[in-house]
Amino acid sequence: MAVFLLKLIFSLVTALSSLLTRLIFNGAAHVVVQMIQAMKVQGESSQRLLDQVKELITKCMEMLMNLIVDAVVSVFSSFFDLVKEGLFSSSSGLAAAVAGLLEKSKTSFEDALKDVPEVLDAFTEMLGKILADFVNNCSQAVAYVAENVF
Repeated sequence: MAVFLLKLIFSLVTALSSLLTRLIFNGAAHVVVQMIQAMKVQGESSQRLLDQVKELITKCMEMLMNLIVDAVVSVFSSFFDLVKEGLFSSSSGLAAAVAGLLEKSKTSFEDALKDVPEVLDAFTEMLGKILADFVNNCSQAVAYVAENVF
């Protein structure tokens, strides 16, 4: 039951993350395209201006993507550190209790240990989906800007 609830939570986090990144990137892309469309002027100078704006947008998107990836990595790293610290700090006090529980219910503990790889697989799948959605949404926004600038 706990595995099912964790998978449900992981799916919810993945969906919210995908929705948020899609909203941010598409919103920024639409704003940039509208700004560029408004700034268009006649002649050769407009082409140079648009090339400079395109380079600026590309560099800003790369920088933004790097910042967001770094933030996501640091959040998950902090989360893992907290979980690891919590497990190690609580393990000393729980050692005696676990020993007693193991004697009484060895089979249920073995069943609980069987769920750990499944939970870890679900968590790594969630991380992979979040990063894949992030890159996909970013590339779609850049493609939208590239298609609609000229």
